[in-house]
Amino acid sequence: MKISKKIKIANSIRILILFVVFSFGFSNTRILKSKMSTTILKFIPTAPVFIPTPINQDKVKAYLKSIFKNTEVKLVQTENIEFVDPGANFETITCDLCGRNINNDVWQHAMDKAYKNHFTDLSFTTPCCDKQTTLNDLKYQWPAGFAKFVIIIYDPIGDIKPNEFTELEKLLGTKIRKVWAHY
Repeated sequence: MKISKKIKIANSIRILILFVVFSFGFSNTRILKSKMSTTILKFIPTAPVFIPTPINQDKVKAYLKSIFKNTEVKLVQTENIEFVDPGANFETITCDLCGRNINNDVWQHAMDKAYKNHFTDLSFTTPCCDKQTTLNDLKYQWPAGFAKFVIIIYDPIGDIKPNEFTELEKLLGTKIRKVWAHY
């Protein structure tokens, strides 16, 4: 291989690393330390403002540690509602009322507007059927949503079983959504 080709490959790798760091922020560079990609399993309440009691949080963490052994399980609570995304898995958004696709530009405009109020008002008028819904109720392929409380499981081996998912909802005291993210 010629020297100039090796230099081009090395420069391409540097550019890719810089893109990842600047795209995901310096706080997420822990991802880069061990490997170039990671899969994260997230659970969020279907009601964006829901936060389980500290006792329920302890029970949930212990329960998930028993399912996902030797895996990092983290419970994150934020001051404001945040968009919990599927990372590179993000594909399309469809109307939860009529099933038609929502244009990314229309959705992004609604997200920008909602962000200004820290996602406290997620109301959204669908362009397809001109009806009221919320950004949280839209159907995301892959699933996504809004929350102040997120359970994060880094690089899980396998998925949660349906009976385990039901038990997790009972321990939390609310309905939840599963978000598979890939970064």
